[in-house]
Amino acid sequence: MDDAGIRVSVRLFASLREAAGAGRVELRLPAATPVGAVWSHLPDEVRRHGLPEGVRYALNHEWTLPGAPLRDGDEVALVLPVSGG
Repeated sequence: MDDAGIRVSVRLFASLREAAGAGRVELRLPAATPVGAVWSHLPDEVRRHGLPEGVRYALNHEWTLPGAPLRDGDEVALVLPVSGG
């Protein structure tokens, strides 16, 4: 990818998916953006209520930390904690 950045796909679940009206959002980000920074690039309707407590990140189908750098073509999933018993 050129200096214009990278493209990543963000999968959304539960209330985030409902807010976006879709299960996936495509983003163009600066190279080496950390996984945790994806939140600030999501549409306003998704971010409206703030980052949910306990959100976990998966990068290309593996759990990861928010500081992991993204590469072109990566898929990030924002997974909310499951409640109930």
